[in-house]
Amino acid sequence: MNINRNYLETKQYSCVPLVNEKYGWKIFSAGSRKLFYRGFIHGCSISSLTEKAAEILYEDVPAWLDSLNGHFSIILLGADWSIAAVDPVRGYPLIWTRDNNQFYISNNGPEIYRAIGRKKDDIDLAQLDAFLLSGFTIGPRTLFKNINQLEPGTFLTIRQKNEYFVSTYHEWKPMRNTHLNLKDLIEPLSLINEKLIEKLVKSAKGRTIIVPLSAGLDSRFIASGLREAGYENVWCIGYGRQGNREVGVAKKIAKRLGYKWDFIKYTNACVSKASMSDDHIRYEEYANCFTSIPFPQDYVALKELQTSGRLDPDSIIVNGQSGDFTSGNHIPRNLTEISSISNDLRLEKIIDAIILKHFKHWPGLLTAKRLQTIQTLLKNEIDRVGGLPSDPSRDHGLYELIEFRDRQAKYVIHGQRLYEYMGLSWRLPLWERESLDFWEEAPLEAKSRQNLYKHVLMRDNWGGVWNDIPINPSNIRPLWLYTIRLLAKCLHAPLGVERWHTFERRYLNYWMSPLCSYAQWPYSEVVSESRNAYGAIALHIKKYLDNSVNDSSEWFLK
Repeated sequence: MNINRNYLETKQYSCVPLVNEKYGWKIFSAGSRKLFYRGFIHGCSISSLTEKAAEILYEDVPAWLDSLNGHFSIILLGADWSIAAVDPVRGYPLIWTRDNNQFYISNNGPEIYRAIGRKKDDIDLAQLDAFLLSGFTIGPRTLFKNINQLEPGTFLTIRQKNEYFVSTYHEWKPMRNTHLNLKDLIEPLSLINEKLIEKLVKSAKGRTIIVPLSAGLDSRFIASGLREAGYENVWCIGYGRQGNREVGVAKKIAKRLGYKWDFIKYTNACVSKASMSDDHIRYEEYANCFTSIPFPQDYVALKELQTSGRLDPDSIIVNGQSGDFTSGNHIPRNLTEISSISNDLRLEKIIDAIILKHFKHWPGLLTAKRLQTIQTLLKNEIDRVGGLPSDPSRDHGLYELIEFRDRQAKYVIHGQRLYEYMGLSWRLPLWERESLDFWEEAPLEAKSRQNLYKHVLMRDNWGGVWNDIPINPSNIRPLWLYTIRLLAKCLHAPLGVERWHTFERRYLNYWMSPLCSYAQWPYSEVVSESRNAYGAIALHIKKYLDNSVNDSSEWFLK
């Protein structure tokens, strides 16, 4: 890593940024201060950012950060105070620690431990239990007691004499009360969708925009919006198992929009080889913030394009993350049903929904003790964000807030680390401020089953790809497995649905996974797993913890 070792030797500043210019960090003199910055801020040049950093008073920092419209991380070092900040969705993460009266800030966990050393008892056992079952930590903590992360819309202040604290400059709280209704939001959402695409087009400046295109809503929104805006330099790509449900639909969308299309075929053999490569190991280390497993999805496709010389390093990657979440698709069905129950039961209902959805990857390891630990962590988080909404019809928003801070920010959005590692720029239109603000206030009727989002997309019908091209069709691939699966399903019918799904996950999903997600492990190992792995993510969690926690066998076998 290209570390700024000069800051380790000076007493001028109160913290040490451990950053690497190879991965997008830029370092500037800002008067008597030093500015470390990476990301993209709409309508803000480097010179204006540096000028503001040089002159800003501390009391104006929250308003300044809140005015920066984009995705970024900033470290500003000064003689009297220093700050480190992330944008409202933590698009560029930062973690930090204090060691021997010195603060270290980085986007990389292993780099911090190389600087300060590590002890066995550094592991946060409560967070370890949460991570084991979900693949991410809960709240501002990491897997290690002495290392913290900055949550979305927060900044760390470090003053002389070791005074330090974390503050919030922007909060996304979808459980705030609202007076809006669905029908009055149709036109406003249509206009916001147009603005998101306009901002993307303006920031791209004619560069190639690569859209990983699927058969769903969100990447189709990006590609069709670019066509509606008249942007020509778009390359749609698909990847996965040959014949998977996404490929034919995505290709048809790209063809109708008049965009270049390429498909990168995944097989268990090629995915296994790529995942075990030295380059992939380096990527996993780069992406490691001690807060989640790496997002495994599109490394193989982009590496193939890069190795073959087809990937222009000046390109911008724009995926569809995460319109399905903000527009309401993740709200559990039971939280869309409003009933008169006590506050204790409301809280229990929300926590149960979170655990059922996200803490499921090792059912055989969900002991009563671990369950209680996770419930306590989630209750503490809910208290920290203000507790239950005053209006029970906004309980779904509390669920969304907890998922946003933990799974979405730490795992889903964290997938952008791959693009940085490969030297590519990226944008997240559906995580822009305008979209966040709109969906924060949307009522339950608009979010339930994505009613409003789907209605506007179908009505506006950008590019003519919304009304006669199917959304997320299902099929079984490879074809040879179709008959076997059908026979097995019939044999399991008398035993109940749960027994069938358990059988399918253990014995068939290895061959059906569209992205060959099990490829790093032999089939024999997957089917003989005795702790009832829910799916491939469970195996990725174990792999991550085996590599990041030295004594993993002690807790995994409990």
